[in-house]
Amino acid sequence: SMIMPRATDQPDMSKILVDYAHRGLFDNKTVPENSLEAFRRAAEHGFGIELDVQLTADGHVVVFHDYTLTRVCGADVKVSELTLSELRQYKLLGTGYTVPTLTEVLALVNGRVPLLVEVKGESTNDGVCLPTARLLDDYNGAFCVESFNPMLLRWFKIHRPEVARGQLVT
Repeated sequence: SMIMPRATDQPDMSKILVDYAHRGLFDNKTVPENSLEAFRRAAEHGFGIELDVQLTADGHVVVFHDYTLTRVCGADVKVSELTLSELRQYKLLGTGYTVPTLTEVLALVNGRVPLLVEVKGESTNDGVCLPTARLLDDYNGAFCVESFNPMLLRWFKIHRPEVARGQLVT
């Protein structure tokens, strides 16, 4: 059923049908993408927020799009190779902002607008799924989990079937 979804027993998508700010409301000059400030601005303006999550080396769910810090922080290192404290030493696009955790973003948004949570994954390793799901289990707002990686969505289908899911494609 990964290819042809059933028409019944589908999660309710109505609460997430809004306009979205992709990686928050940012300019990449003073307010960088996927920063707490970009998310604060999006929520204040009533935009849903699309964001990307992946795991640090020590198992924290952080919000960052690229697999490496090259483009946004100027360092040729993978997010997954750094602990959270090591990752916090890098600044986003020369600003004072650092990579936020999903916990921080959820506390900031606090259900004001819906979230599209893109789960990042370069392989069949689904280790990011359970910690992400556990954080979302306690979240009081509307959200959808999406991914380009069908194996990650399969994890959510099996372990969190009530969660709205979206398969991303290019």
